[in-house]
Amino acid sequence: MKSRLLPFVCGLYLLTMWGCRVQSNPPELISLTPQKAFVGEEISLSGYQFGTDPVVMVGSGSTALAATLKSKDENSIRAVVPLVPPGRTQIRVSTDQGTSDPLPFEVQQPAPGLTSITPGNGLPGDAIVLTGAYLNQLRRVRFNDINATVRDSSAEKLTVLVPATVPRGPSTIYLETAGGMLSGSFIVAGTPQITAVSPRITRPGAELTITGVNLSDAIVRINDQQMDRNKTIIKDTEIKTIIPEFAATGQIVVTVFEKLVATSTDTVRIIQPPFITSLPQRDGVAGDKIVLVGRNFSDVSAVTFGSISAQFRIVSATEIEAVVPKLPGTGSVEVSVAGVGGTNKASDLFFFYQIPSAITFTPARQIRSRTITISGQNLYRITDVRINGQSVPINERVEGSQLFVNVPADGTSGLVSVVNRGGTATSATPLVVVQKPLITSITPAKAKLGDQISIKGDFLLNAQVFFNGTTVVPVEGGKNDDTERWVLVPNGAQTGPLRIVNVAGETLTSTFTVVRLITALDVNPKTAKAGETVVLTGQNLGSATDVKFGNGTSASAKFSLNADGQLLVTVPAGATTGTVCVTNEAGTTCTTAVFTVAK
Repeated sequence: MKSRLLPFVCGLYLLTMWGCRVQSNPPELISLTPQKAFVGEEISLSGYQFGTDPVVMVGSGSTALAATLKSKDENSIRAVVPLVPPGRTQIRVSTDQGTSDPLPFEVQQPAPGLTSITPGNGLPGDAIVLTGAYLNQLRRVRFNDINATVRDSSAEKLTVLVPATVPRGPSTIYLETAGGMLSGSFIVAGTPQITAVSPRITRPGAELTITGVNLSDAIVRINDQQMDRNKTIIKDTEIKTIIPEFAATGQIVVTVFEKLVATSTDTVRIIQPPFITSLPQRDGVAGDKIVLVGRNFSDVSAVTFGSISAQFRIVSATEIEAVVPKLPGTGSVEVSVAGVGGTNKASDLFFFYQIPSAITFTPARQIRSRTITISGQNLYRITDVRINGQSVPINERVEGSQLFVNVPADGTSGLVSVVNRGGTATSATPLVVVQKPLITSITPAKAKLGDQISIKGDFLLNAQVFFNGTTVVPVEGGKNDDTERWVLVPNGAQTGPLRIVNVAGETLTSTFTVVRLITALDVNPKTAKAGETVVLTGQNLGSATDVKFGNGTSASAKFSLNADGQLLVTVPAGATTGTVCVTNEAGTTCTTAVFTVAK
């Protein structure tokens, strides 16, 4: 039994002795170099039994922190002072064998460190928080040269109040501690906010109103373009400004003291003023579609000709198709476009014209290939002239009032029409295209001097009528128009065709017989018996239709005309003594001498 217990006792003894040996070899800290230092600085520790895995603790109690080791061996350690509160404290070395006695050490107060100022701006009386390190042992906090009230403090955080008397604008916060002084930037101003922008669609040169808070001392921009400060009125809750000339659509940005920024949630749409750069078509009539060329047309809301609104269609930002409206009268008018961006007019005038009217012409009668003058109203941009439906070229024009054209070489009488794109206007009366006279009849076909005859046909108005054998214009008989002329047979007229002359030429008629009264009538012999032949002499006996003797006995079936123009007459039975009378269509002529019928 004893033999078995002995090994056990011996083992227990050895184990106890080993445990006693470990507990009896704790580390021994002999010296520190240096004996005071700032956090983050390196210190050297000397001693014994530091082992292979020592821990260097700086501080006391629960606030002690382990230092970072740079190097280590059994007798020396190089360590970095951890982030512990400044002041007198102690350092220990711990190993698995125990902990050394402490040595005194002083953690020096470093300069304060500032990591943030929250918020970075505020108004007098506002509380702000400064965070950082080593903010303890505070001496004072000031805004420029004005001391601030500290509400609460710690090594990592201070809460201070913005002084009531500090001026608006950028300010420097100075924080002084036992370890030194630091500074930070602060803006004494409220954070700007934009609550509304009006209007949201506008144009350069128009007023823009921005409402919000903390807007004092602001600079206003739209799409990075700054508004003119001379045209800007700034209040803390409202800004009124003028949109710059070349501003572009964008959000409104308000910047206070170059760092405090507020951006509108709404985009302000800037409509640039429209411009008409050219009118490819500079004249027209109501209903024409013309194109306006320019820029900034996308938001055009009105097109006007003079003072009259026109229908239009936006083709693109550079083209508008407009319908020419009906204007009060012919003339040049301005063409304008308008919209939110403003109003602009074309530099070129647009000429508006109407359908021609009140067409007249002179002369009222004209021969072919000769000129007529057409007058009327609105004779602008005339594209065609027609005479009795036949187009004729325009030789010359007085724009708006007169046209000069020639009657076609084959023209005929008819109405005169003029045409422009507005429409067609026609004369109330026809133009008579005078041709040489056309004769259809002469009534009667035989007549004596001084008798009235009627000549019918065409183109007879004012035509000259010449009877065969005369050069004298006959006396008018009371009717003178194109289709009928009345004239009196003149003295000297001879049987034969009439010559009718007008400005276009002349025409010969069929033979017209001039019936003349028989004159210088005589009978020989002056005595004869019934059945005997007598000779009648005189003028115009060839037209005789009857011969009567004495008591009126007719010898119409018993006379003839000889080659000398004499009538050979057989004295009829029953004839009595008296004058011999010869009748023709001009009348009856009797001899002055008495003819005796012999028994």
